[in-house]
Amino acid sequence: MRAILLVVCGIVYYIVLFMLAKMIIHAFNIKREKTTIGIILGVGIIPLFCILDYIFRGNPFLEFVSSFGYILLGFFLYYVLALPIIIGIKKIISLIKKKEMKILGKSGILIAAALSCIVCIIGVICAQVPETKNYKLDIGLKQRMRITVVSDIHYGATGSMLSLDKMVHNINKTNADVVLLVGDVFDNKTKNLNHEKFVTTMNKIESKYGTYAVTGNHEFMTNTLEEIAKFYEGTNIRLLLDEEIVIQDVFRLVGRIDYRGGRKELNEVITSNDLPIIVLDHQPQFYREAKDLADLQISGHTHNGQIFPGDLLIGLLNLIAYQSPSDGLHHYDDFILSITRGYGTWGFPMRLSGPNQIVTYDL
Repeated sequence: MRAILLVVCGIVYYIVLFMLAKMIIHAFNIKREKTTIGIILGVGIIPLFCILDYIFRGNPFLEFVSSFGYILLGFFLYYVLALPIIIGIKKIISLIKKKEMKILGKSGILIAAALSCIVCIIGVICAQVPETKNYKLDIGLKQRMRITVVSDIHYGATGSMLSLDKMVHNINKTNADVVLLVGDVFDNKTKNLNHEKFVTTMNKIESKYGTYAVTGNHEFMTNTLEEIAKFYEGTNIRLLLDEEIVIQDVFRLVGRIDYRGGRKELNEVITSNDLPIIVLDHQPQFYREAKDLADLQISGHTHNGQIFPGDLLIGLLNLIAYQSPSDGLHHYDDFILSITRGYGTWGFPMRLSGPNQIVTYDL
């Protein structure tokens, strides 16, 4: 089914490219039609390497080409979205002036290209300027705690412009009692990642009562559970694999293995409800299992779609497929579900559905 979907998307993609090529040829009155179409369709092959990179993770050549492919795909996306806007504006102007105008000439095509470039540049810049979001919540703790959460770092992802050093610096500015990493911390085969850099940098995270992590789906795409756990060796990070731990006799922290890796039922992991319970589960759609057992679940995974119109599509997918939200803070009686947009990027090295996030909870 997935292969069929990819083939259909590839066909639609090339049909759109072909139509764009014909439009450019007509607007600029280009004589060498076949050559121009060949060049545009040839350049259009580059984003298709992104699919191959997704299937065959860890290939240096595919990662290199795909880095450009995602940027080019972003340009094509916003170029196509800009065209109907320009056509609509010209239509309105022609109606107001009561004068026929060429719907899409040279100027329209160039303006669409310029708008697409501007949007992509804004997206890349936004991906490098994270926000710190603060929530003040009462879940019954007997003393105040500040928890700092980072999810979806995607260290090692294709095209990632992530700076681990900058991220750690931003985390440390929050003065956290506890730091939590909620899955998709790295995104590649562990043998392809700089383990020494990861250990050295992540060990600079400052937290009074420790740093804890859970797995996400992307770690499991190219690694076994044993390989994931081994990658954390040497760090001061405690990886919770369907485990609970009591933090300072104030609350129980429960870390779930991502469902992709196979896991226990939540009621098998939680041994007591004598203290408030915080569940870390990378994907938010499983919140119903925690709803009757815990006080707060913290998730990531969705990136809130990361780019427009991805935010609309992901929101709709989560709503229809899982009856689950995809971003923000949500209250269900005495239970709270919190979903962060994540710190890193995946695929497109840009953010247009809200900046990258570090989330702090004053509990």
